[in-house]
Amino acid sequence: MTALRLDDPERLRDLLAVKTLTMEKFFDSPGLAQSLLPGQSLLVTSDGKPDLVVTKAGQRPRRTAQQMRREARALLKKPGKKVDTVALLRELRK
Repeated sequence: MTALRLDDPERLRDLLAVKTLTMEKFFDSPGLAQSLLPGQSLLVTSDGKPDLVVTKAGQRPRRTAQQMRREARALLKKPGKKVDTVALLRELRK
């Protein structure tokens, strides 16, 4: 587990706006984590020290069919090594 760095002012600003719970309360009421909105966080403390940060993930960006086709074309345009698949299969059968 990595240590929680509080010397970074940007990270500290984000953590000050975060809800704080004790470890006991976190395990007693898991619904609190489920009720978070995407991007919101909970700071879970143990013996008064930050122990765990729980952040609810947002939805992944969706790609359109046009974006996927563009990506496939870009991959296919790259020069690659030609492979004789028939020869490869014959070699594997031996």
